[in-house]
Amino acid sequence: MADSVDEELRFHLEMRIDELMGTGMSRARAVEQASTEFGDVGAARRELTQIGQRREVRIARSEWWRGVWVDAWVAWRSYRRRPAFTAVVLLTLGLGIGANTAMFSIVNAVLLRRLPYAQPDHLVQLWETHRGDVAAISGASYPDFLDWRGERRIFAALEGYDETYVTVSGGSGAEMVHGARVTSGFFSMLGVPLRQGPGFGVTDDRAGGTPAVVLSHGFWARRFARDPKLIGRTVTIDGTPYEIRGVLPAEFAFAPVGDADLWLPLGRNAEVRAERFNHWVSAVGRLREGVTIELAGQRMGELMGALASQYPQTNSGRGTLVASLRTAITGDVERPLLVLFGAVAIVLLIACANVASLLVGRAIERGRELAVRSALGASRSRVVRQLLTEHLVLALAAAALGAWVAAEGVRLLLAAMPPGLFDQMPALRHAGVDLTALGFAITISLVTGIAFGLVPALLASRASATGLLRSDARGGAGPAHHRLRDVLVTAEIALTLVLLVGATLMGRSLVELGRVNPGFIAERVASVRVALAGSVYAEGVRQTRFFEEALARLRALPGVEAVGAVSNPPLQGGGSNTFRVDGAPLPSPAARPEATMRAVAGDYFGALQIPIVEGRALDSHDDLRSAYAVVINASLARHLFGTRPAVGQRLRIYGWEDSAWTVVGVAGDVKTAGLDEPARPTIYYSHLQGPANRMSMVARGSLADPAALIPAMQREVRAVDPMLAVYSAETMREHIARSQAVSSRRYLLVLLGAFAMVALLLTIIGVYGVIAYTVTQRTREIAVRIALGAKHAEVVRLVLGGGLRLVAGGIAIGTLGALALTRTLGALLFGVSPGDAWTYGLVSTLLVMITVAASYFPARRATRLDPATALRAE
Repeated sequence: MADSVDEELRFHLEMRIDELMGTGMSRARAVEQASTEFGDVGAARRELTQIGQRREVRIARSEWWRGVWVDAWVAWRSYRRRPAFTAVVLLTLGLGIGANTAMFSIVNAVLLRRLPYAQPDHLVQLWETHRGDVAAISGASYPDFLDWRGERRIFAALEGYDETYVTVSGGSGAEMVHGARVTSGFFSMLGVPLRQGPGFGVTDDRAGGTPAVVLSHGFWARRFARDPKLIGRTVTIDGTPYEIRGVLPAEFAFAPVGDADLWLPLGRNAEVRAERFNHWVSAVGRLREGVTIELAGQRMGELMGALASQYPQTNSGRGTLVASLRTAITGDVERPLLVLFGAVAIVLLIACANVASLLVGRAIERGRELAVRSALGASRSRVVRQLLTEHLVLALAAAALGAWVAAEGVRLLLAAMPPGLFDQMPALRHAGVDLTALGFAITISLVTGIAFGLVPALLASRASATGLLRSDARGGAGPAHHRLRDVLVTAEIALTLVLLVGATLMGRSLVELGRVNPGFIAERVASVRVALAGSVYAEGVRQTRFFEEALARLRALPGVEAVGAVSNPPLQGGGSNTFRVDGAPLPSPAARPEATMRAVAGDYFGALQIPIVEGRALDSHDDLRSAYAVVINASLARHLFGTRPAVGQRLRIYGWEDSAWTVVGVAGDVKTAGLDEPARPTIYYSHLQGPANRMSMVARGSLADPAALIPAMQREVRAVDPMLAVYSAETMREHIARSQAVSSRRYLLVLLGAFAMVALLLTIIGVYGVIAYTVTQRTREIAVRIALGAKHAEVVRLVLGGGLRLVAGGIAIGTLGALALTRTLGALLFGVSPGDAWTYGLVSTLLVMITVAASYFPARRATRLDPATALRAE
């Protein structure tokens, strides 16, 4: 470029010199004049050189893109000529990319998307711990929460909340509504502006403050038809008129309380539960600038130590756990989602391996075409670019298909999720294929296009043009091609084994969970739940009267054999309290035993057929005119009294210590928290002696399908008070199936099983393709063997041996990978270990059988070769 510029400048300079000399000027004077007119020749040279270079770059870039466009057009025409091949590759890649994009959309919504609050990285969740056990966390007592709030060295703001359910009544009838009670500064601390209204004032959050409520956007739209003039009007909640103070924006959600429809002031009724032994307030705070989570935890530990010294009876042994709000939200679902994301990524790898195997075969078939291109002067880089362009065209087409698959996949993933997960993770309701997910789809399509296309392209470009032109029309396949296809199929088998092992382990966990005795008989039992609230049921005697009348009506239903009620049904946890054995040495506050508390009514033990192993059950005689009586479960009896009789022992329950509660019976252990957790110490007391305002009523019927009882149960309960909402109507079998331990594992099993089946299908196709291709390539050898007298069984063994070598390598590699990767499933498994030998043996046997089956048909075709015809064709 520089030489041509210099030559051009010299030419124009000489032309001007000649013109000046033509006027009679001497050459020396003409050279001086021309140089003056031309100015700085060096600067002109540099500028012209840069202009020329930019022009050459533009031309080269234009030529490159023109070449890519031509390659893409040629690729499209080539794929149109082979519709079956194109359809298989597009479907394989489209499903892999779509499944990954769908799963990414879920992961992005839950784990990656920024929390929709102001400066979310400064937000933390706080819990109380007992005896240093971070697994046994709880809320704070209301007085403890107020003490935490005063710790200004740590928090710029600290607010409390508590999940609740309330009854909304009015013109459209009574409705049980999910709600939350929050302190007055809750929304401002999160940085969430209300869509309408001023929100809560400080006085609303005080004892006896004005009954006020803030509505969620969804409840405002559903119950009040988006009325823009709603602020200042009232809505009846639990029998009390509440003034509507605001409406939240549509996008607001606070995962720890799920999709709450109503937000009420927390402090207004907090004095009712203001004891330091009553741990119910959840706390979320905003850290001050410069305060880390670790420093906050240290300072909160100092504060809890000071409270333990000041209030030893209630605070000894209690500490705090501080975690980021994101960790608090995603802690339970992060591992399952990452496991599923890893599983679907394995499916994509298997799909890529399958496609790469197909493209290797296609590159071999196109050997002569590529050889001709090379012989005509195409460079190796030009051949590689053409092949990569073809593969990227295929990948981008697969990405378009994958985007549609992803949209449908997200819909299916959300439809299959346990309903409770949406309450725990409201962000899931907004999961979808957005721009981020589309960018992810395009990115993985480009990466996979390069990944599955690069090696076949390099292998094809390295082929000898002379050798290929001298070979037969089918082209030749060297050892490198054979090794590559074998490696790809072996990798498919290994990855499939990992998925099958994971799915089988989850399946066995679900089976083992189904074998767990929950402590009650669920068959033929139906349940409905009722909550009593408002001034009508403010007194305990009215609460007990309602449940007694409702149980009497249920008992009179045709086909009902036993009826009872419990404050918290099995498998759903519930409140706990500390106690001591009357007459035993007084334990320190930190060592006081703790038990789950259950109020029961009617024949609860008979309705669920919970065995009474010692003494008697609670009955209608255990009322306020009788001595206080409790039934404890067998685990608690063994822990407290060993082999001594428990009946007759007396307990002092914290908060009710003025009265001694006599143990009148010992019931069998019932799983109160979950099927995957051991039975917790439990104390049952009669609702006649300790009224409960919220109970689940259970009825055992004579019908095989207890669901038939539910409409009658709802009707009879409403007959007692039509203004009450009856909710959570289900059979006890449904109750077990919807429990967290079962539903979460079933969801994992369904998805892992589906991914494993797709992987298995792709692997079968891959094994069959490789074996069939090998038979085709070894036609001459097999024909010679048959001509020399080889028996059919020997030919079958020869072909099957190739398949078995592949599956043996895949099983060996896959077993090592599964042992490493399935350890992440450890916390999700139940009754089976990640290294369970039976599972690995079963999956390995299945893969061997499938490989033999996939290899059998090419082997049978090989035995039917006519040697003369085959050799003549060769």
